[in-house]
Amino acid sequence: MLTKNSLKKIMDYVYCELKFMNFFNKDRCDAYLRIYIFVFFAIISIACFMGGKAFLANFKLGGDFILFWAASSQILHGHFLDIYNTAAHEAAMQSGQFLNHPYKLPFLYPPPMLLFIWPLAFFTYTISYILWALSAPIITAKTLNLLCKNWSIAAFAFFSPQFIVSLLTGQNGLLITLILTIGIFYLIKKPFLSGLILGLLVIKPHVVFLVPLCLIFSRKWRVVAGIATSASFLIILSYCVFGLETWKRFFEYSHVMQNSILHDVYLCQIFITVFGFLSVHGLPFIEAFWIQITFSLIVVAYVLYNTVKSKNIYNNVILSLAASPLCTPYLLHYDLTYMLIPAIWIINTALRTGFFSWEKPFLIVLYFSPIFTLALTWCYHFPVEPIVATIFLCLVLRRHHYLEKHPQYA
Repeated sequence: MLTKNSLKKIMDYVYCELKFMNFFNKDRCDAYLRIYIFVFFAIISIACFMGGKAFLANFKLGGDFILFWAASSQILHGHFLDIYNTAAHEAAMQSGQFLNHPYKLPFLYPPPMLLFIWPLAFFTYTISYILWALSAPIITAKTLNLLCKNWSIAAFAFFSPQFIVSLLTGQNGLLITLILTIGIFYLIKKPFLSGLILGLLVIKPHVVFLVPLCLIFSRKWRVVAGIATSASFLIILSYCVFGLETWKRFFEYSHVMQNSILHDVYLCQIFITVFGFLSVHGLPFIEAFWIQITFSLIVVAYVLYNTVKSKNIYNNVILSLAASPLCTPYLLHYDLTYMLIPAIWIINTALRTGFFSWEKPFLIVLYFSPIFTLALTWCYHFPVEPIVATIFLCLVLRRHHYLEKHPQYA
């Protein structure tokens, strides 16, 4: 029979093992990867076998991808202004194959995004989506491998729930991650080229606006010049191709639609932000918005303060990435694919310094977080992502401070 003393020893042992997870070494990680991939394909196969026909009949797979395909179709027909017209855009979406249920999805992307999605409607919706679904995850995972140079980490990224979320929603999280990864890879070797690549984020500027701010405060002017060059080029090119009226329509339409969306409590539950969290729990719009602004300013100020103190630009950009989800009121679950980049940074530096307490268990929680956060959001209207993002930022900050004190590991 267990005594009180022996029970305490067992609990202390379990606590210590969970805190550091020393048993989770590289060899076991590779073994777990193979098991995980097997289970992954088994679950997908069972899901397709049991509900595949009904799923394909409704064609909910890649639902938001229809936004981009429809906009491409309107471009090819020369209807640029109609992209920012709800009725006309919905009609273009309904023209897609296999779409037998109504979509109410406004196109809120700036005109430079149209340059990226232009070719999609050269094919039918189904073919276009399949080509994207087959290529985007492979290219993004291969690019992430540039940062980690470890096949098992890249494989974990490829089979991650966050990649699956991007595929199922048909959204651009993979594209944003791809741009960030390549830009960060060339950050030190070729700063101007890095800036040219990071400037492509003008297609969705609110997602990681903290990155260019970080570069400005770090006085990395060659990178900043590259960002300004490519962003300006895309803006001017979109003006030349689509015209000034398209830009005017975008600003008018996005202002009306975003104001409507931010006031919709039902839609706010899918925002993985402090604003969304507070709105769902009954706080009036104006109070929730001002709390978000205040919280964002505190996070931005603290990140920029650490940026000014630090000399390592690579670590500073990683810190700004980790803080980005907390600095905007408008962010959705599929946008968080880029959080794999700071997670990979933690693993890379931990291979040199050793893992700190609670890093391994929280990285595992973060990896599978799309599963339980989506479940909590949709089933219980409890968007828990801001809490997860805050804890993750604390882990990144702790490692950032450690590397500042021990630059030999940076």
